[in-house]
Amino acid sequence: MDYGEFINELLKRSDIIKLISRYTPLTKKGGTYWGCCPFHHEKTPSFTVSEDRGLYHCFGCKAGGNVINFVSEIESVDKSEAIRILAKEAGLEVPQFKAGNKDYALEAKKRERLYKLMRDAARHYHENLYLPAASGARDYLKRREVGENLVKRFGLGYSVSGNEMILYLKGLGYTVSEMKDAGIAAQRADEYYDVFYGRLIFPIINNMGEVVSFGGRVLVNNPDFAKYRNGSQTIIFDKSRNIYAVNLLKKKKQTSGLSYIIMTEGYMDVISLHKAGFDMAVASMGTSLTSVQAKLLKNYCERIYISYDGDGAGQKATLRGLDILSEAGLNVKVVQLPDGLDPDDVIKKHGAEFYKKLLNEAVTLTRFKINNLAKKYDLAQSDEKAKFAVEASKIIKALPNPVEHEEYLTLVHKLTGYTMESLYRQTELTPLPEKSEPEKPQSRPAQNIDPSLRFVLASVLAQKPYCDYTLDVFPYLDGELPRRIYEWGLSGFKSGQKRGLAEFFEETPEEDKQLLNELVGYPFLDGDGSDKYRECVRALSISNLNARKAALAKRFDETKDMKLLREISELDKKLKTIRQGDDA
Repeated sequence: MDYGEFINELLKRSDIIKLISRYTPLTKKGGTYWGCCPFHHEKTPSFTVSEDRGLYHCFGCKAGGNVINFVSEIESVDKSEAIRILAKEAGLEVPQFKAGNKDYALEAKKRERLYKLMRDAARHYHENLYLPAASGARDYLKRREVGENLVKRFGLGYSVSGNEMILYLKGLGYTVSEMKDAGIAAQRADEYYDVFYGRLIFPIINNMGEVVSFGGRVLVNNPDFAKYRNGSQTIIFDKSRNIYAVNLLKKKKQTSGLSYIIMTEGYMDVISLHKAGFDMAVASMGTSLTSVQAKLLKNYCERIYISYDGDGAGQKATLRGLDILSEAGLNVKVVQLPDGLDPDDVIKKHGAEFYKKLLNEAVTLTRFKINNLAKKYDLAQSDEKAKFAVEASKIIKALPNPVEHEEYLTLVHKLTGYTMESLYRQTELTPLPEKSEPEKPQSRPAQNIDPSLRFVLASVLAQKPYCDYTLDVFPYLDGELPRRIYEWGLSGFKSGQKRGLAEFFEETPEEDKQLLNELVGYPFLDGDGSDKYRECVRALSISNLNARKAALAKRFDETKDMKLLREISELDKKLKTIRQGDDA
């Protein structure tokens, strides 16, 4: 078949509903599937998938296309790689075709060959770890308290000599040229050698589960050798596009969901955090984060904690990474580690609870910048204090809204003692108008929510077995908290696991906690069950239709548009059907 026929066949064999459902839950409404967009943060579904047309579209961020576009965007790969991924899953071979001077078919075959080589190499490195020659590597792991379960989870291995892996891969039919292309072999004089020899091996696995490179750590301090050696760039590995342990991050999201991601600098930081229970930890390929890595992270979660080392280099890297992540629209906070310690050190010296405390005390980008800036000046000296205030004012002036201006100028005021008036003059900003009298706490209107909706949300929080997630409740969820509650329950239903409320409560804004407490303490009665749940959903549906009908009637009074009368008539029919009990 020619390439056009191949693409048509690929699209025909690729189940777009099944594929997209791996990334976001979809609910069928009529002939269309709806869900929350996996490309941007939203609480109310605006993402649609048409099974008949094989297309998706988000009314929020305007993302759209076919399965090839989806895989390319969600997995942060180019179009040719997306085609390769889909073809492999569909059992199709990519035919030879050309675009310009680039032979995509040959490149696809070369990629497949290198993926296979790297997979075989990773298995063999892992096997080598149990040889007598690897006793030093095993002793090192024992000292670092890395148990067998972590060795297997991360696929750790060992390179026993300069030519052992070369000979092994030759025995499997690979050429030294392929080993060089994969970043494993290098040439010295007339011989090829394993560039990772004598090192503990950390396989680098991409978000598609393919081994794309390795990192190696020397076990004996030697001034002639760098402590860590990272794999070189190849056609299957670009460190600016990869994240260490992203494969485990993807697995966690698919199995139990993600509330946040911890970004560290090193392999051992990730392993130590996983051991301590923070199995959402990953590492950048070097300290400088890229926009591509930010986009990749955003595919999994928008809440990111940067947990780089507490030394000078780590702090500078943190600033660069924060700016890049923030520009990508991620909600970023900085974990402030004790000076000179990395996450691995913190876990070993102080334990998981102490690290959890550091997470809870993480600060925003602006606060981190100001704190970091303050360390550069002696604030006890008037000239130094003035320089600090001027530099801090520049950071604050760049912020987008007056509330942030006030918050961070107050911080500078506390650090320097300068008046708020003088700091506002320095930034050339206008302070918020003062209230004539203290604002009285207001009761939230959302607390007077519809009794039917109250029962539905309380049932979801209690994880009652009668909660029917096939019923369309999303249109009736007015407000941030109701949507969060329903999504939380739906996520637990999808995973088939009971979920604790502690983390959900911790993430709930203070102004919503009163209502959340009321819903958690809802007084269920004997006999409450599926009939009442369905009746409440039915009541919400009737209320929603009546509201829509009233809005249309108002528009008709203003415009006399006869089309509106037809829409009102359709709503009347639907109301009649629901009231007769034929539709919930």
